[in-house]
Amino acid sequence: MSERHGLARRTPIQAVERLLDIGPNTVHVGDDLIDVARRAFARPQTRILCVLDEEQRLIGLLPVLRIVEEVVARVAPEELMADITSLEAAGRFGREIAARTAADLMLPPRALRPDDTVGDAFAAMREERLSGLPVVDEESRVTGYVDLLELALQYLEELERTPSA
Repeated sequence: MSERHGLARRTPIQAVERLLDIGPNTVHVGDDLIDVARRAFARPQTRILCVLDEEQRLIGLLPVLRIVEEVVARVAPEELMADITSLEAAGRFGREIAARTAADLMLPPRALRPDDTVGDAFAAMREERLSGLPVVDEESRVTGYVDLLELALQYLEELERTPSA
């Protein structure tokens, strides 16, 4: 295995989570979606919002795309209706247009631990099709955020440091 290929296995998330000025953006499970949208627009660099319960523990994720779709659906639902080509899509559209709180739109929680590696983070983001993930402590409290761009930057820096074979 080359030095370059070992990067993903040896670099902990805590070494890359602050490469860019991107931090976690949190909302609470009962927050109104209009307020959630305002929080997202105030911090556009964080594209995945962390949904917390009353004890400040991570209970879900809310991609900015879902928030934008909700705002568009409230103003111009016909913009999204063109993409509805199945009963499943129609059911999802119906649920989403009726959404009122963060809990109504959130995805299940997925997070990283500080000792997870860059490889773990990249695999999780690809698997979940998310552009970032929160970093949590042992009690599922959000302590940071890792963006796909930070992972790419780490790989780019490694590429520039090591000679090509």
